[in-house]
Amino acid sequence: MLFVALGVLGGFVCGLAYSSLFEWTLHKYVMHRPFLGLRYPFKAHALTHHRVFDWDETYWLQKEEDTPLVTFAWWNAPVLIGMNLPVMSAAAWLVGGGWFTPVFWGTLGGEVGAITTYYFLYEYLHYCMHVRGERWFMKTAWFRWIDDHHRMHHKRPNRNLNVVMPLADFLFRSRAPGLAPVSRIAEEALRAGR
Repeated sequence: MLFVALGVLGGFVCGLAYSSLFEWTLHKYVMHRPFLGLRYPFKAHALTHHRVFDWDETYWLQKEEDTPLVTFAWWNAPVLIGMNLPVMSAAAWLVGGGWFTPVFWGTLGGEVGAITTYYFLYEYLHYCMHVRGERWFMKTAWFRWIDDHHRMHHKRPNRNLNVVMPLADFLFRSRAPGLAPVSRIAEEALRAGR
C-alpha cells in the first residue's frame, strides 16, 4: 500500500514536470507553426489569439465577443490528455514493475491527475490573465510574476512558452524577463505628466 501511495505521489509530481515540458513543446512546435499539415492549433492560437491579444493594453479582453478566443475549445482537454496516455502508461509500467500492477495504476493515476490539473490550471489562469477581474490570487506575487511572464510571450511569441509552470522555459532557456504591467506603465506616465 505504501508503494502505491508513493506511486501516486511520484506520478503526480513527475506528471507536473512532464506537463510543463509538454505544454512548452506543444506551444512552440504546434501552436506557433503548422505541424505535419495540422493547421487548427496554429490558426486558433498564433493567427487568432495573438492577433486579438497583444502585449499592450489589448493584452486584456477589449470586446466581449472575443471571450471564446481566450481559452481552448472544450474538446481539446480530452484530446490533449488522451494523446499523453501512452507516454504516461510507459512511465507507470517502468515504475510499477509491469502492466496493471497496483503500483502501475497508482502511478498512472497520479500522472493523469497531474496533467488534468495542469490543463485546467492552464485554462483558468490563462483566462484570468486576459480577462480582468477581482480574484483574490491575482494580487499575489506569484500570479503577477506568471502574468508578466505570459505577457512577455505576447510581445515575443518565441519566448516564455509556459503559462502555468515555466520549468521548461528555464530548462530550454526560452525565458525572457517580463514586462512591467501596463497598468504600472500607465500610472508612471501619468505621474511623469506624459
